[in-house]
Amino acid sequence: MRTLLITIILRILLIISFAVHMFPSVKSSQLSKMLMNNQISYEFYVENNTHSIYYSIPFFILVLLNAWFIYSNSKKRNKGRILMKEIVIPEVNLDDDERESEITGRSAKAAFSVVIVCSFLLLSIFPMATTFFGELIAYSVFAVAALPIVGLLTYLITYKVLYSR
Repeated sequence: MRTLLITIILRILLIISFAVHMFPSVKSSQLSKMLMNNQISYEFYVENNTHSIYYSIPFFILVLLNAWFIYSNSKKRNKGRILMKEIVIPEVNLDDDERESEITGRSAKAAFSVVIVCSFLLLSIFPMATTFFGELIAYSVFAVAALPIVGLLTYLITYKVLYSR
C-alpha cells in the first residue's frame, strides 16, 4: 500500500511539473506566431515571453526520481530481475491474490470512468473558458494535465476504500 501511495504521488508531481514545464513553451510558440503575423509588437513579445529553463529543472529531477523509484522497487520485489509490466504498472498483483486482483480491477474501472466523465466536463467547459480565463493556453495545458491526476487520485481512493473492507 505504501509503494502504491508513493508511486501515485510521484506520478502526480511529475504530471504537474510537466504542465508547468510546457506552459512557457506553448505560450512562447503562440507569441512567436502572433509576432510573425504582425499581430503584436516586438516590445510586447519581449515583455511577455517566458523562459522555460527554470521550469525544466524540477521536471527532470522528478523524471529521474520516478525512474529510480520504479527501477529499485521492481528489482527489490523480483530478486534482481526487472519485469516490464511492473515498470508500466508497479501496483500489479504478482502474488496471485484474487482479492487484490479484484480490488485493482475495480479501482481501475472507477478511475477510467471518472476520467471519461471529467474529460467530457472539461471539453464542455472549454468554450466558456475564453470568457472566464485571461489565457486560454493556461487553461488548456492545465486541463489536459488534470485528467491523469484525477484518474490517479480516483484509483488511489477507490483502492484504499476497497482494501480497507
